[in-house]
Amino acid sequence: MEDRSTTNHGHHRQYDRQLRLWGAAGQRALGNTLVVLIGTSACGTETLKNLVLPGVGSILCVDDDDGSAVDGNGSADAAAEKPQASPALTDSLLKFSSQSSNFFLPPSPNREDDNGSTLSNAARACALLSELNPDVHGYHYTVPSLEGVDYASFLKALMDNPPCSSDSAASDAIPKKILVIAADQPSCVTLPLSHACDVHSMPLLVVRSYGLLGCVRIQTASPYHAIVEAKPAHRIPDLRLSAWPLFDGLQKVASSVPNLDEMEDTKDHSHVPFVVILLQALEKWRGSVEGDVKDAAPRNPKTFAEKEEFRKLVRGMAKNINNEVNFEEAVREAHLVWADGRISDDVKMVLDRVDEESFFRAATLSDMVVEGGSSGTKIPPHILQFQLLVLALKRFLKQNDDYLPLEGTIPDMTSDTNRYVALQEAYKQKAELDRSMLTDIVKSMVEECKKKSNGCDLHVSIPTDDEILTFCKNSRYLRILETRPLYAEYKLQDPASPVIPHLSKTIYSSSDMSNFDAITSDARDDLQMATMDPYETDPIQTPLLWWIALRACDSFYDRHQHYPGKHDQELALEADANEIYKFMV
Repeated sequence: MEDRSTTNHGHHRQYDRQLRLWGAAGQRALGNTLVVLIGTSACGTETLKNLVLPGVGSILCVDDDDGSAVDGNGSADAAAEKPQASPALTDSLLKFSSQSSNFFLPPSPNREDDNGSTLSNAARACALLSELNPDVHGYHYTVPSLEGVDYASFLKALMDNPPCSSDSAASDAIPKKILVIAADQPSCVTLPLSHACDVHSMPLLVVRSYGLLGCVRIQTASPYHAIVEAKPAHRIPDLRLSAWPLFDGLQKVASSVPNLDEMEDTKDHSHVPFVVILLQALEKWRGSVEGDVKDAAPRNPKTFAEKEEFRKLVRGMAKNINNEVNFEEAVREAHLVWADGRISDDVKMVLDRVDEESFFRAATLSDMVVEGGSSGTKIPPHILQFQLLVLALKRFLKQNDDYLPLEGTIPDMTSDTNRYVALQEAYKQKAELDRSMLTDIVKSMVEECKKKSNGCDLHVSIPTDDEILTFCKNSRYLRILETRPLYAEYKLQDPASPVIPHLSKTIYSSSDMSNFDAITSDARDDLQMATMDPYETDPIQTPLLWWIALRACDSFYDRHQHYPGKHDQELALEADANEIYKFMV
């Protein structure tokens, strides 16, 4: 039996670079994901390659065939009953012609496996992609036509019974999330697929390569994509220097350092942490501007003049600013004194989006559907868990003067060991106290759900300690990403498309397209601003203009079943260009 610690160490070395980018939690999420590729075009296989190499859990290549592929029983029907495991890689799969444009799909359809069966496009692409990373489990699924697939039933089947190999190692790695990628597909495929992904709350990526152009259309899973670990490029240290009163641990450390103006030891003076320097400077500054004002909370520098005056005060406290690095750090980090540590506008938007009444209703919603009644819209379990933490955070803020849970880490700074360790311990203890308080709130809310459930099963549970820890550390950067479903905007963008009548009874009967006029108006404003950008040397290269052109090409395809430029005669090209122009304007 393989040693698990040895295996984990090997995985850590293999994925070392990306672990530095998105961390262990991100790697686990990637490893628990099944990526479904609809269409094995060059654009699609290259996209999937960039997910296979970092170690996605499993892949499923789905494509139709030209009728030349047969299954293992010799049947001419290319559609398998369920996804099949990746075929073994053979020498015949590695033979490419000089004109091949897809490194993961040999051009000739006559490629056989070890049993003499002709392999489909999906099977060949799956075999070559799976070879890139032995940790990734590959599957393929061939259908008679991508246009005739019932994507709602197909995705529901994947949710209920995700593909899994017979070996025990694969059975332990059943994916928890599904990501769908549609590559170079016409609207008659992407629109039903978009609707199915929206119904089943799955994220969808529509990738397209058109000559030297390429675009990616993101459709987030409904109701939205919750971002806990935003990983901003610049994290402002969470030191709470502007808070009043200071929390007990920080106040104790600050009080243990004597007045810097009276400190005679030069070495000791140059090793006082900048946190303590800023707190002593702030106390002196407040004394110079507030006099004997009592009862009211002391204020911090606000205006530009006051901030410059404060920096000048910090410099004046140094014995020799050129030789004392800790004072240089204090001047550089002086903005932490007036930076408000309360919730930002972005986090406030997240808090406003989550409603407590709606959460309790969804968390206790019965799975039983009553005939003639409505069971309500089910929210995915991971979104309910996110909402549980957000609502607990709202209650936490009410009890803590709108201050978020402390992160509990401090940056590197010039300091003697004892004071640095004391500071580190103070922030760590305060963070643990905040995390414990938030955990208690979460538990109380779960108990409330149990009381409201009337004996029904709950759709939420108490998060793990690691999940609460991650949430607290990143609470300052919570975000929600939401996009409009592709199918919902298509009807209003191109109402005369011949594709619309065929889909009206299925996906457009209950489509929510509210506020579309406002979104369109915002898009026009963005386009106008982009084309008038004085720093843009060539406005014609504006990405939004290219997107409009690509959408016009889609409209052209809907009407002619081919893209513009198929016929190279001058008159045909001119006619195609004129029609594209009409779609664009």
